[in-house]
Amino acid sequence: MIKNILFGSDGSPYGAVAGEYAFDLADRLDARLEAVHVVDSRRMEPSPMPPAAGCLAWMPPGISEQLRTVLTERGKEILHGIAEEGERRGIPVQTTLEFGVPSLVFERLQARTELVVLGRRGEHAASGGDYSGSTMDRFIRRASRCCLVTPGTFVPVSKILVAVDGSICGSRALHEAAELANALKAPLVILSVADRESELPDAATTAENAHSLVRAHDCAAAAMTAAGAPALRILETAASAECNLVVLGMHGHGWIYDRLIGSVAAHVVSHAEMPVLLVR
Repeated sequence: MIKNILFGSDGSPYGAVAGEYAFDLADRLDARLEAVHVVDSRRMEPSPMPPAAGCLAWMPPGISEQLRTVLTERGKEILHGIAEEGERRGIPVQTTLEFGVPSLVFERLQARTELVVLGRRGEHAASGGDYSGSTMDRFIRRASRCCLVTPGTFVPVSKILVAVDGSICGSRALHEAAELANALKAPLVILSVADRESELPDAATTAENAHSLVRAHDCAAAAMTAAGAPALRILETAASAECNLVVLGMHGHGWIYDRLIGSVAAHVVSHAEMPVLLVR
């Protein structure tokens, strides 16, 4: 059961929504909560020589330290606001200010939590470019803990969909989803997707076995199957069944390759209108 939650806050709208989910889950799960703001060291690294016209990478001497001070004060203000929000809600929040590359910082800090909550996009979401979502993308490739990727709007979790494929990691996702469903008193939808219609009987067996397992733990659940492209079927089923959380294993039959997030999970994370919980 999740008893420690860590969330990243960068002051962006997506970061604020990540905080909403973190606060809500901490309250409902009676979990310890930690908010982390990372001052990105890459933003304070000057180019070794003046750039070509139109490029803003070069910094005059002394600007780097000034920028560090400004970004540090901004981070403190963001964390102070989160601490005040925790007081208002009656939820204690530990606040942590870190310096470095955000994805690497979260990789290091994850050892002290069971769940990392990150917004799908970051403070540069409006402008696009390399920074948009890069912290989330890079972290989940290295994550050893469960990671909740949150969308642009907050909706309390009231119904959960978990995708199962018969793999060991799929079983872990099922276990995590069932525990979460029981703790949140939310019904669970178990989905097994077959690539082809001819494989539906195998998918049905996988779904039925998963259903029997969670029912043995008194989890209210329904089993479903679908055929076609897994990412599309997961998104369609989540929408039609009115699920507002999707749970996926981060290894499976072609879903994840070694430590790289695979195309199915990547598509679901990028396109889901609800949060996606990725389970190692």
